[in-house]
This record gives sequence, structure tokens and C-alpha cells, in this order.
Amino acid sequence: MSGRSPWLLVCLLAVCLPAAGADVPAARLMVKPLLCVTERESDVCSMNFDIRWKSTIAAEYCLNDSAQSTPLYCWARALTGTHSHKREVKEAFIYWLGAPGGAQRAAEVKIEVLRLDSADRRRDRRMRHVWDVL
Repeated sequence: MSGRSPWLLVCLLAVCLPAAGADVPAARLMVKPLLCVTERESDVCSMNFDIRWKSTIAAEYCLNDSAQSTPLYCWARALTGTHSHKREVKEAFIYWLGAPGGAQRAAEVKIEVLRLDSADRRRDRRMRHVWDVL
């Protein structure tokens, strides 16, 4: 064999193999509902989230939650995926899709929490008659 064979092999491997720090392919993440509404008496709401995602490149993706350290679910060599997740929500958090064990995010969605005070603010105001001004 000639002296060029090892260099040719190295060049082919560099072109064919993805880089170790390659970016996660972009994806679209859809979550319903996006808002959790709690009443004045309760600081927690129980929700069932419908999560769907789609990508143009088949890859290994994991669904993560900012409140947990481990992935909720992972898909191998997939273009799309769905998952249903029931949880009790106290504060805003983020669902995100990325490579397994990676910090890079292909897509993310923030779930907000809205706390309602009184249902009717007129109860908190003092009742006045129109003629009380005079």
C-alpha cells in the first residue's frame, strides 16, 4: 500500500462521521395547555399536558422538564413523537427537547402559572352611592 492510504482514511472518516460537539437538529415542540390557572385558595393545579414534537432530521431526542434532572421520555432515530404527562404545577417551568445527556436544546416551551385573586374585585371596594361625592 502507498503512504497515502492512512491519510485518505482519516479524511474519509472526518467527512462521514459527525462531530462530537455537533448541534442538535432543530425541532418544533408543541405543548397544550400552556397556562395553568389557580384559585386564591389553592396554590397547585393538576394538569395533563399533551406534548408533540416534529423534526426534519431523524435523530435521538429526549423530552426534558426543567423541574426534573432525568428525561421524561426518549425516542431513538425519530422524526416525530408524542407524550402525555400528568403533573401538579406550582410554578412556571420549561419542557425542552434535546439530545440524550446533552445541554443543547432543539426546542423549548415555557408553561406559565396564573394565580387569580378575588373573582370579583367589587367585593373588596367600599360601596358608595353616586350622591356621596356631594
